[in-house]
Amino acid sequence: MSSGKTTFKLEGSIGIKAILIIAVVGIVYQVYLSYYVDPEEVSFADFSYGLSSLAVGIMGLFVAKRYSGSEVFGKTYLALAIGFLLLFVGDLVYNYYVIVLDEDPYPSIADAFFIAFYFFAGYHLIKNIKYFKKDLSKIPILGVISLTLVIMAGFAYMTYDWIEEYPFDFWFGLVYEVGSAGILALAILGVVVFRSSVLGVAWMLLATGIFFYSFADTWYYYLEISETFEITHPVNTLWVVSNTLMVYALYKHKKII
Repeated sequence: MSSGKTTFKLEGSIGIKAILIIAVVGIVYQVYLSYYVDPEEVSFADFSYGLSSLAVGIMGLFVAKRYSGSEVFGKTYLALAIGFLLLFVGDLVYNYYVIVLDEDPYPSIADAFFIAFYFFAGYHLIKNIKYFKKDLSKIPILGVISLTLVIMAGFAYMTYDWIEEYPFDFWFGLVYEVGSAGILALAILGVVVFRSSVLGVAWMLLATGIFFYSFADTWYYYLEISETFEITHPVNTLWVVSNTLMVYALYKHKKII
């Protein structure tokens, strides 16, 4: 890698075989959750969220190192890696409360790690979107804000009955919804912007993975506020699939650079 400002150009196909493998992994994992996991007992399913987040974080560190000569990408990929490593730590703390202390982890110090993720992921998306689309108009910006507000309004409407009875749960859940909705909207914008960028499909895959992850997050907090979430729920599979997709996207970055 040469010194100074570095220009990268990533080429190649999406990798249909890899995508099919990831889809099969998702199907197999959901079958595992549905037929082999007892929600009342500790199993691998309790750690899959954290371990898959750890895999994304580690791969992100490798890519950040390879991008160290870049003006922007080294910092943004480091931020993304840190964000997913924080999710891993947060999941460890969460499981410590549940499995070891047998206490309700909501709220707990684990939430600080989970919420911090949104800032790092948001930084990654915003910096890269601005880099590839310096002349970004007000319309997509308003679109991001509007979609975030729509998702928040949907959350408020669907959990209206909880406002008076469980005000803390509602407002604390709304904090998560703001983060999830914001990242979800930015990921959609990222998919549109990166589609026409010189970096091509690797960026598309990563932005799509972040989109699915954020969608799963948004879905989870609806389930959490209504107390209908279980470890066997498909949202857990969606997290694993989205993280696996992001690992693959980061692998493509590392391989082609």
